[in-house]
Amino acid sequence: MNIMITMMAALLIAVPPLFQPLDISPGVEVRLPLDASSPLKKKTGAVSNDDGERIFYVGLLNDETGKIGAPLFGKYLVRDGMLVFIPSQPFSPGKTYRAIRIDTKDKDFTQFKLPLSKPQDAVKVLKVYPTTDRVPANLLKFTIVFSGPMRQSKTIFDSIELVGPEGKSVDDPWRRTELWNDNDTRLTLWFHPGRVKLGVNLREQLGPPLEPGKTYTLRISGELLDASGNKLAQGLEKKIIAEDEVRKRLDVNQWKITSPGMQSKAALIIAFPCVIDPYLFAREVTVLGPTGKIITGKGLMGLNEKSWQFVPDEPWQAGEYIIRIGSEVADLAGNTISRPFEVNLETLEPLAGVQRLKFLVN
Repeated sequence: MNIMITMMAALLIAVPPLFQPLDISPGVEVRLPLDASSPLKKKTGAVSNDDGERIFYVGLLNDETGKIGAPLFGKYLVRDGMLVFIPSQPFSPGKTYRAIRIDTKDKDFTQFKLPLSKPQDAVKVLKVYPTTDRVPANLLKFTIVFSGPMRQSKTIFDSIELVGPEGKSVDDPWRRTELWNDNDTRLTLWFHPGRVKLGVNLREQLGPPLEPGKTYTLRISGELLDASGNKLAQGLEKKIIAEDEVRKRLDVNQWKITSPGMQSKAALIIAFPCVIDPYLFAREVTVLGPTGKIITGKGLMGLNEKSWQFVPDEPWQAGEYIIRIGSEVADLAGNTISRPFEVNLETLEPLAGVQRLKFLVN
């Protein structure tokens, strides 16, 4: 039997379907239905490259010699009973690739070639989160969203600069670990925790990256390279003002809920007293109906991520609803509804778990 690997364009979205995606970019992946006897059949999510390559791998084929190159770099995961390979860099149009199955005696394989495409627009920075210009001085991270796949490289940390109020760059503020989404269009840029946490040697030696009352500029160089090796369309600068540090647990009881009317598709609205991390909120929050069933619909963060509105697919029915809030929902300083980002181990309070807020539709 020929190998049943399929290649398809996919929308790789790291948010649940009820929440409107914050960014969508196309990717290409290779899939193989797993046999019932496969040890990976019962798994879900990421698996190691070693485990994936024991079943199949993808390499670049030399059309002249018929020889296949080394396995491409990428990620393996199990989804819907299939082993999925997502390359670190996009497949190149016009080149031939071969996917070879390793776990069978016949070494089944399939080949594919992406058609030559029209020149694409240069990649640009679409958005930087938080979108607000006022942040706590113990801000933990920025999230940078690009219009297309970017090239992974640790030199990226030298091309994203934090400039202080006197025009001098803040010395080495970043945690130099690349954290990309599946199709390399979203980079999570963390400040080094050792510079943010109180009483840590690195903070004592170098000082915190941000100081209250001062203005800084996040400067993203136009020299950054996309996955095809081309420079960004242009760089970007974002000014922020550091305010007092926030070091207390996130309290959902301070959220203000505006309930919708019965038999309407009006938006449920939640207003927050502080800026909320939009990606964690997307992953952790669901709306449950009077019967306990998840309500499907579209959600959208408001201005400066200080509010959220949710429009259901079907009209609201009378009854009591629940907003289920997972324990990882956090503010900009990493304080979650479970606990503050920094805790005193000697006076550690019991962790708060999942929270539930109720509202009535009548």
